[in-house]
Amino acid sequence: MTTGHNTLTGADYSSESVFKRERDRILHRSWYYVARADPLSPGDRLVANVAGESVLIVCDRDGTLYAHANVCRHRGAQLCAESGPGPKSSISCPYHAFSYALDGRLIGTPNVGPNEIDRDSLSLWSIAIEVWQGFIFVNLSENPPTLLEWFDMHPEASLLPFAHHNMGELRVGRRTVAEVNANWKIIFDNYMECLHCPQVHPELVDIVPLYRSGAVVDESRDDGGVSLLAGSSGFSPEGRSVMPLLPTMTPEAAETYFGMAHFPNMFLDVTGTCIMATALHPTSATHTTMITEYLFAADVVADPNFDPSDVVDFNELVGHQDYLVCAIVQRGVESKYFTHGVLADKDSMIADINERYLAERDG
Repeated sequence: MTTGHNTLTGADYSSESVFKRERDRILHRSWYYVARADPLSPGDRLVANVAGESVLIVCDRDGTLYAHANVCRHRGAQLCAESGPGPKSSISCPYHAFSYALDGRLIGTPNVGPNEIDRDSLSLWSIAIEVWQGFIFVNLSENPPTLLEWFDMHPEASLLPFAHHNMGELRVGRRTVAEVNANWKIIFDNYMECLHCPQVHPELVDIVPLYRSGAVVDESRDDGGVSLLAGSSGFSPEGRSVMPLLPTMTPEAAETYFGMAHFPNMFLDVTGTCIMATALHPTSATHTTMITEYLFAADVVADPNFDPSDVVDFNELVGHQDYLVCAIVQRGVESKYFTHGVLADKDSMIADINERYLAERDG
């Protein structure tokens, strides 16, 4: 029973001081999902906004990834303004041309004598980075647990149950970006319930019949999945797609959808034809950038006739329906009259995540 539980307060969803606190205590101390690794080639730079902290991820010649604070140790200039290709051996500051090896070591100081500064002590500030099955995670805290240890600490949000899909072998076939005028927790809460589904997602409930009841979990199953319309293969119009099944999928398995929310900023949606990885990038108390990468088998993406439009268009439709109502909620919770809302039984997953959120933010 969830009866008696409240939502977070209006300030929790709209206050910049609350956002600063959760940024410092949650977003910068968690294994934060950034993006897929497979689009990166040697020399590529990936600039990520990790809740207000610019993180520079670089790819070495052998494919090793390094993450650093995106700031020069000399006078504080930002090293890279945007993602893109770059030299395969070094990072150069656009201000005074100080240069760094991709692993962060200071290796060049033009017009500065060897005895003027201690190069060995001026490596870039490195950030913990791990790649699991092609997904890039960073952690801005000092001496964090490993990512696998993190999964063990939080089994309810672990991605390990999906390891059998060999997602490291999949490739990004399409990438979309949405700017949402809503707090990241409103978006997270929305993902954790389906009471809104009959009202907001008429197309989705047509292919996931359970969602018509407002339930997000099928209590008759012990695997966390929900059944699609008979004969369906994924999230696409009428549940049928021209895309082939993923290599790890059978026609029977493809009739089930699995969703996982990795706190604090990742949604993973597994269907028969596609796996969708969505990163939530909070930029303020009232705005979140949503980046979704659509994963398919490598040979499917490489096909000159590759066209995932039916899958992508359907999922973008559902996503934008969610983003619209999340923005409506954001406007509402900023009212002086909104102290908190209430949670029904079908909102139990929100109650659970709010408990974890408050423990990490205030503990």
